[in-house]
Amino acid sequence: MSGSRALSLTAILTACIAYGAGMGLTLPLLSLILERTGVPGAVNGLNLATGGFAALAVTPFMPRWIATLGAPRFMAIALCTAALALVTIYFVPSLWLWFPVRFVLSSGLNALFVVSEFWINQLATEKTRGRYVALYSMCVAGSFGIGPTVLQVIGTHGFAPFGLGAIMLLLALVPVMAARHTAPRIEPGEHHSVFGVLRFAPVAFAASFVFGAIDAGMAGLMPVYAVRSGYDEAAAALTVTAIALGSIALQYPIGWLSDRMDRRVLLMLCASTSIVGAALTPLVVHAPDLFYLLLFIWGGLVLGMYSVGLTLLGQQFQGRVLVNANAAFVMSYSAGLLFGPAAEGLALDAWNPHGLLAALAAISIVYIGVLAVRRR
Repeated sequence: MSGSRALSLTAILTACIAYGAGMGLTLPLLSLILERTGVPGAVNGLNLATGGFAALAVTPFMPRWIATLGAPRFMAIALCTAALALVTIYFVPSLWLWFPVRFVLSSGLNALFVVSEFWINQLATEKTRGRYVALYSMCVAGSFGIGPTVLQVIGTHGFAPFGLGAIMLLLALVPVMAARHTAPRIEPGEHHSVFGVLRFAPVAFAASFVFGAIDAGMAGLMPVYAVRSGYDEAAAALTVTAIALGSIALQYPIGWLSDRMDRRVLLMLCASTSIVGAALTPLVVHAPDLFYLLLFIWGGLVLGMYSVGLTLLGQQFQGRVLVNANAAFVMSYSAGLLFGPAAEGLALDAWNPHGLLAALAAISIVYIGVLAVRRR
């Protein structure tokens, strides 16, 4: 691997690790704080859904900003914005003021998502695309586990988790700026509409949407499910760690398979995991070892939906259109992030606590139906 290619890969992986660490910290941290203060599950889910609102509102403008600023400078601004917003949340005195600040935080983190996915698809070749994307997904998943592990060590009280999260984001500036001369360039005005690409790859964009809906529920509300099932907060936060570890372990095998088999069949297999996982969870939730093991497998295979969908995207789009496709892919994920937590939070309260599992399974059933229709 050439020096410039290595610098690019380091910057990409650093950005995705910063994204994963930021999300892995804030999703359980803020959800557990809200649960502790007696906020209903529906409001907790609505606060989670702010991330989806942010992406849908801001992401369509990102390709033009990336073209104007360049990928490394855009990444740097996103990292600083997310770090500042994370610290600000701690000092906000009212729950309802969390919504606009979380909007800014989610915008910064989603910006890292868009530019790093575009960059990894540009760097990969068709023969290696599945494995490159798997490496990317492994880093995102691994960094997702950093946040809950940090919470287990330093707790969810006080300024420490907010301050440490901001420091982790700012440390990512170093490799990103070191790769500033190796990033792909997009000429201003040389791209199509973000919305215009949606109709060309419906299976890939739907995979992103479904994963967003399931991912937010598992990372944000599974700790709440665990607390309501009798776990303390530290043990509940480890549900996210178990999901992340499964994602790390299973992504490369999934990427290897995606370079060798029908990717739509692989998507269907990954989506089926949520149905099986939701059915088994009530049977094992009171046996922590089995519960964490189930989440390990469930989380790893469900993330495969996103990885395989992103691989399909890089297969179908190239060059100047790819950044718009990646922006639309993130928007699809964020639409799922918007829809999923709201529906899952309502289900959690309506059938306490197993409604969360029913909602996760229902989302996967609908997607499997879509895949079956598309194959015919």
